Formats: sequence, structure tokens, C-alpha cells
Amino acid sequence: MVQTDKESKSKKNSYSQTPEDKIKEKIPYQNMEYKTDKHVIYITNRLKILLHYSKQISNSNIPCCNCCGENSHVDFLAIDHIAGKNQIDSEPELIKLGYSSKLKGKGMINWIIGNNYPKGFQILCHNCNVAKGLIGNDNTCTHETMYQEETFARMEEQSNFEL
Repeated sequence: MVQTDKESKSKKNSYSQTPEDKIKEKIPYQNMEYKTDKHVIYITNRLKILLHYSKQISNSNIPCCNCCGENSHVDFLAIDHIAGKNQIDSEPELIKLGYSSKLKGKGMINWIIGNNYPKGFQILCHNCNVAKGLIGNDNTCTHETMYQEETFARMEEQSNFEL
């Protein structure tokens, strides 16, 4: 039997009027509010961490990269393991607190706040973070290498004085 458009619409309307369907219609909106609230909490907690480590390590009241000073956009900043992600699993202080390098995103943010901002983390921009993680960089950013070379050059200049 072939249904007419009117019959198919009436079945569709009667289906959408069932209590179960009304609940299904409400759930996405409720979930969206829930997700929005969760996202606001995530962003707030992430900002707390960025501010804490920026103040502690870089002595800055504005979240910034500990290496190059980038501070134009907080979304461009990353929470970095100072010792390197693989090496940090062997740090006794963090192991006692239950740290694992498998923690990412919200899990890591909640862990850091829950453990009162432990040492071993810093704020880097994504460029410095990626440069630091490249094979052959010995867990240092290119900026750090440049600063070391400049410092050594200045030290050499200052030590070359005549009496």
C-alpha cells in the first residue's frame, strides 16, 4: 500500500507527539547547555594553570610563553612538561602524586589543579613546544639555543679585556 503525503505527515506528527520523542527532542538542548558549562569550566581551569605557571616561572601576570614571551593569544599556549613527556614519568615527586604521561587535556588540567600546581610544568607557545620536542633538539627550544649562544658570546667579549 502506497502512502499519500498527508498520511505520511500525519504518522510523522503522531510519532513526534509521543512522550519518548519529546524527551529525545529536549536532550540535545540539555546536553548543549551541559557541554557549554563543562567547556567554560575547562577554559577557566586552563587559564588558572596558564596564569599560575606564567607568574611562577616567567614572573608575568599575563599568560605567556616561558621561552619566547608569546602572549598574543592564550589558545596558542600549551602546558609543557619541562623534563619532556617521556622523562617526566620517572620523576619521584610526580609519581607519588599519581602522575602519568598518558594524562591529556581535561585529565591533565584537573590533575594539575587537584595536586596544587606541582613543579615540572611550564607554559610554552605551540612553536616552542614543538621545537623542544623535535628529535635532535635535546629537549630544548631553538630560542634557548640562540640565547645560550648570545650569552656565551657576551661572556667571551667581557672576558677579553686588557689590563
